[in-house]
Amino acid sequence: MWIAGFCYLLITALICFDIFARKFLGFSTESTTELTGYLMAVGMSWGLAGTLFERGHVRIDVLVQRMPLRVRVWLHLASLLALVISTAFYVYGAVSIARDSFAFNATDLTTLRTPLVLPQGLWASGFVLLLLAALTLVLRSVGQLMRGDLGAMDRALMARTYEDEAAETLEAVAEAQAHMQAPGYSSTKVVAEQQAPNQTPSVSSTHKRGSQ
Repeated sequence: MWIAGFCYLLITALICFDIFARKFLGFSTESTTELTGYLMAVGMSWGLAGTLFERGHVRIDVLVQRMPLRVRVWLHLASLLALVISTAFYVYGAVSIARDSFAFNATDLTTLRTPLVLPQGLWASGFVLLLLAALTLVLRSVGQLMRGDLGAMDRALMARTYEDEAAETLEAVAEAQAHMQAPGYSSTKVVAEQQAPNQTPSVSSTHKRGSQ
């Protein structure tokens, strides 16, 4: 998923640079829209597999969660199989588009004349990763069913609950607090406080000067 995040960061950098160049430098790259479109498509497709493993995709499971465990696991498996079938169509279509662009040496109708096989190939590879991820989950789920480990299968495939979200938030807060309490952080803070000019005198020192 870090590739998807990098794409979105690059989109932000390109847009900010184009705005700055138009405002202060008097020119425009004239390719920001094209490049950000490519990055958006690649970032979207490359983030799908990681989001699947983290159970981050939107699911409507109001009725599923009310089902008994033995019924629920089979519904989870059915949804995975449906995902595999639909993703296979996405892969076929995306790879066909990239292959046709390569065969005809197609380029975008812009100043960059970008060969379309490059962004389309990266875009299609994201769907391939999603298909591999879905197949991996199917194989793992079938193995858990055969072993009778229904609870583990349900926990691995069920949608994220508010408890999961809260636990992830608390974990992030704990990591931030641990970083703030690290020796390097605290010593730096102490040195900065000692070097700060015009410090306000403490109550005890003021009292001593007053008594003198």
